[in-house]
Amino acid sequence: MTQALAGFNENGIILATDSRATLYTETGEQQFLNVEKLHPIGKRMAILSGGLGVSVPLSLALRHQLIRREGLLSLDELVAFSLDYLSQGYAQHLEQHGEAREGLRRIYFILAGVFTELPPPGYRLILLGSEEGVPPLRRMEVGNVIVMPRNLGMEIRLSRALSQTGPLDEVLRMSRDFLQKMASTEDVVGPPFFFATLTREAGYQEFQP
Repeated sequence: MTQALAGFNENGIILATDSRATLYTETGEQQFLNVEKLHPIGKRMAILSGGLGVSVPLSLALRHQLIRREGLLSLDELVAFSLDYLSQGYAQHLEQHGEAREGLRRIYFILAGVFTELPPPGYRLILLGSEEGVPPLRRMEVGNVIVMPRNLGMEIRLSRALSQTGPLDEVLRMSRDFLQKMASTEDVVGPPFFFATLTREAGYQEFQP
């Protein structure tokens, strides 16, 4: 499982995630490994993947395609292209490997970016995926906060912190504390944790709160 957080205010976007991935042997035994799930797309965008393990290679493949098209796609074109590309890739994966275990079929992708065609500050979060693990993927409506899997308490805290328009590093420290707490209670969440900010001035920057 992936525990991911994303949010923005007028100061920029924050992104945070753990790195634990879960594998199951033929006997059903859990095995854990670490994978990097957060990646920049040029200077003004990033992608964070979660849920099924195939989300990581799919996000990297989409990242490669979007870097080639950097600056050429509007926000609507970006959403349409990403949905089509990820849905096709995921459908091909299912044809080759079959469906995942029951209860482990969620797959999602968070695209975060600075879009110059939008009014300032121009930040957006885009959530694509499927709760049931069935293609085609769809766009899920979100505001300026995403916590996946959902955690209502953290969503409220993150929303309040962002509404105060304080420094982004304070919000990232809150996200770090949440990830550490989840890792202490859920064996499917674990370090190392990855953090980043996206701003109009500096673009994508890795961060260690």
